Amino acid sequence: MLTMMSSPAFKIKGQERPPIIFKEGLNVVLGKNDGKMSIGKSSALLAIDFVFGGDTYIKSDGVRKEGHHTIYFEFTFNGVPYRFGRNTGDANNIFQCDINNNPTGEFLTKEEFTDWLKKQYGIDFVGLSFRTTLSSFFRIYGKENTDERRPLRGIPGQDMEKSINILLALFNKYKDIEEFKSSVTEQGSRLSAFRQARKYDFISNLVGGTKKYNENTEKICALEIQLSSLTEEAVKGHTDEEIEKNKQKAALTTQKYNVEAAIQAKQRKMQLLDMSLEYGLYPTEADMSALQEFFPGVNLRKLYEVEKYHQKLAKILDGQFADEKKAIEQEIQALQAQLDETKAQIKQLGFVGNISKEFLDRHSEIKAEIDALRTQNQAYITLKELQEAKAKAEEVLRRSIEDILKEIEAKLNLKMKEFNDSLFTTSRKPPHIQFNKHDSYKFETPDDTGTGSNYKGMIVYDLAVLFTTALPAIAHDSLVFKNLEKDVEDGIMRIYASTKKQVFISYDKQGDCRQETQKILESNKVLQLSDDNCELYGRSWNKEERK
Repeated sequence: MLTMMSSPAFKIKGQERPPIIFKEGLNVVLGKNDGKMSIGKSSALLAIDFVFGGDTYIKSDGVRKEGHHTIYFEFTFNGVPYRFGRNTGDANNIFQCDINNNPTGEFLTKEEFTDWLKKQYGIDFVGLSFRTTLSSFFRIYGKENTDERRPLRGIPGQDMEKSINILLALFNKYKDIEEFKSSVTEQGSRLSAFRQARKYDFISNLVGGTKKYNENTEKICALEIQLSSLTEEAVKGHTDEEIEKNKQKAALTTQKYNVEAAIQAKQRKMQLLDMSLEYGLYPTEADMSALQEFFPGVNLRKLYEVEKYHQKLAKILDGQFADEKKAIEQEIQALQAQLDETKAQIKQLGFVGNISKEFLDRHSEIKAEIDALRTQNQAYITLKELQEAKAKAEEVLRRSIEDILKEIEAKLNLKMKEFNDSLFTTSRKPPHIQFNKHDSYKFETPDDTGTGSNYKGMIVYDLAVLFTTALPAIAHDSLVFKNLEKDVEDGIMRIYASTKKQVFISYDKQGDCRQETQKILESNKVLQLSDDNCELYGRSWNKEERK
């Protein structure tokens, strides 16, 4: 639990405030009897939220007016104290401290810190976010979660399904639906992969749905009749197997011609290389003599100097020609092996009858069209199967969640009735929650929609969750108590004081409370704030300075 909080920014009469010491159960930030505003009650609660990993405090008046500062704090678990510091200017890093608040050099990221808290509090449940969960039950001015008509909306903009998921996680029920959620994820991934394959034409991309599927089915039937008639008229006495063999033989024959042509091209290149290697690419001595015979004035000395360079170049070219010849020989060998294999396949097919090329081409065309239509239809069937599998997985998940929610609904309503009954001497209708389905709920106090009743309903709901789940703490700002009846206020304070889980509240106008409630507030006070330099930061910002 949280056991200490301090900061150089917290002052009283110009001096740094002593550390605020927290305890089990109720912890009260007490204001003035007259309800004096702007003394730091809400800021103190936001600072507590900050040490639990919250961020709203960073944008508070305290930071805007005082500038960035560090809050030091201590949690104690199983008798072992752990001290930390967190600066508003570097809120994503929490540094560990010694007992004198000196940094040890060890850091935790905010995510690592909140995960650590989750484990220390024993709520490392499947699907539970420590910050989102705790923040939902820290009702503090500035966090925008004090709407008494929508108490399940713990953070701004949160929809019904996410609010419900917080309860599922807090009741540690996510583990019961994890298998169903995994099934939905798996089916969704399969459907997404199939659609991506269609998008990039890795498989048939059928467009048109059921109508197109039925049209394809009719067309396949017509083409099969046409194919049957073609076969009967043009190739009487030939079986389907013989027709397929003819197609294979025609394809292999074409392949044989192509390989033979490639071999011939390689052989012609080999002949050119042999000529280059045999005769060379440079003039011989006989060439020189013949040149002088036709051109008596030619400068043979210059020609021989050029010839000497050519001889050197020729040696290099000879090497390159030899390497290329070797490579081509290997290519011819590979092509020859391919040709031999093709001839062997043709021979293996043997004689399969004399079927015209025109028939084979038309037969192949119709057969290909049938195959394409069947592939399209199979793609449509696969898509439907994947969609139905995903929908079925989602339906199973919904049913399992709704069954669990009925259990949670019963537990919360029972606890809220118990608390509500303790607030009144006469029977009053308690707040009631009803989960319509996995992503919809209704929360109300039947036949009582007054402001005071709504705030009471929100407080009772938070307390019911605190008492029936592993939620470690709640926080209620003074604004939630403004419209409560005296009996209701007294009863709520008694419930606060009855738990060992930490409850943080701010309160003022305690002079208007009944004596029993005044005693509870005073005996659980951890911080007293007032005006005249006794505000949280030792000064008030709403006072106009005299010039």
